Amino acid sequence: MVARLFLIVALASPVVVGSADDTGGTAAQKSSADSNASKSAAFTLSDEVRKVLEPFFASIHKADVSRVTVEMLTESIVQGKVVESRKSTYQIASKHPDKFTIYLKEPDQRTRIYANGKEMVVALSPEAYYRIDDRLDLQQAVVELPIAMGAYPEPVMALSLAGVDPSLSFLGGMKSVEIVSRGKFRGRVPAVQVHGVQDDAVSWDLWLSEEEPTKPLRLLVDLTAMLRATKQVQVPQGFKYQVQFDFLSWRMSGEVSDALFAFRPAKDATEYDSLDDYLQSVAGAVAEHPLLGKKAPAFSGATLSEQPVSLEELKDKVIVLDFWATWCAPCVAAMPVLQEVTGEFADKDVVFLAVNVGEDLELVKSFLEKQDIDLDVVLDPGGKISDAFRADAIPQTVVVGKSGVIESVHMGFPGADELRQRLTDELTVLSVGGHIESTPPAEEEKSSEDDEPASDAKREAKR
Repeated sequence: MVARLFLIVALASPVVVGSADDTGGTAAQKSSADSNASKSAAFTLSDEVRKVLEPFFASIHKADVSRVTVEMLTESIVQGKVVESRKSTYQIASKHPDKFTIYLKEPDQRTRIYANGKEMVVALSPEAYYRIDDRLDLQQAVVELPIAMGAYPEPVMALSLAGVDPSLSFLGGMKSVEIVSRGKFRGRVPAVQVHGVQDDAVSWDLWLSEEEPTKPLRLLVDLTAMLRATKQVQVPQGFKYQVQFDFLSWRMSGEVSDALFAFRPAKDATEYDSLDDYLQSVAGAVAEHPLLGKKAPAFSGATLSEQPVSLEELKDKVIVLDFWATWCAPCVAAMPVLQEVTGEFADKDVVFLAVNVGEDLELVKSFLEKQDIDLDVVLDPGGKISDAFRADAIPQTVVVGKSGVIESVHMGFPGADELRQRLTDELTVLSVGGHIESTPPAEEEKSSEDDEPASDAKREAKR
């Protein structure tokens, strides 16, 4: 299955915050920290903050190995109510200076990077991977991972990779860093809470245990102001987007086996030349999908104009469901083509449903107005419709024939011309009651027995 990660890379990549400033916890680095602080007139690192952060950062900088498990929770909040949440897990191991493995386990995706000091391998899934004949040292890996690993990976990498200097990420390019509270974290562990505001409007709160050895407990990153400032998405009033990292286990000592950094492909795994090669291979109609050739699942929802829509109401029509989101650049690029082609078949019982996944009404309305897109979108804020159709990756377009069978599934955006031709060819057949090659023979035979005119139309369309 194509990972949602790859198809939202346009969103994930710009989120990374990098800084070339060199600050740290040793005496020499302390002087450098002062230099960095002077670059932002409003930022002065207090002695109280130094006393908390410098020993902790130094413990990471001096480490030769690491083993870390982090639970990541991303949340979209509107008017104080969580409208979308997504929980994932990082498993990270490293050995200074250039060996590491980063394993990101998401609900519908498993992505892993292996670096053995000579080359890197990106395992996109158990079935697909590609090699990079290059190496990154661990400090570079904090900000230069070969593929987006989560919504905001830099700070968690800075706290998890052995021998790196976390102050590059946590003190460089700051407006302010201050201690805001001391108390019991989750009512159990004595902890100090440090709050930082970056020049790019990102703010974060870091909870550190005050027991020895000092460990990170939680990092909460608020990206709302940054998203609003950079206009990556249209952010409505009352909207908040944050990423929470809970450190379930964290150690910077002990033994770490080199076997963790060695990649062993599965027997049936395919090696690709690059990420682009992989994306090109999966864009377009797919031959395998869990629902391909099966009856479409029942669904119901409402459009932006509050009109109800359901599978039952669209019986005997060809339905083109396009699963998309405002932040997904390939989704937005594909939409005009989908509108154009389905519009040409509108008088032949073809219906286009643009199903927005995981976003609220005001956000979608604002986006469509700014983009000057005239489209009555079906809202799927909780992901119920996309889950029913196994739309784990977007953009994804599902074409349902008049018999109610899923005839075709398109992944990604192969380009306007290719998408236009493929969809036109499919709708030419489906609009007259035919079927296309993706439908299993058994389903076709059943359709032929139940509906002889449809079979005739199919043969006519294929001539």
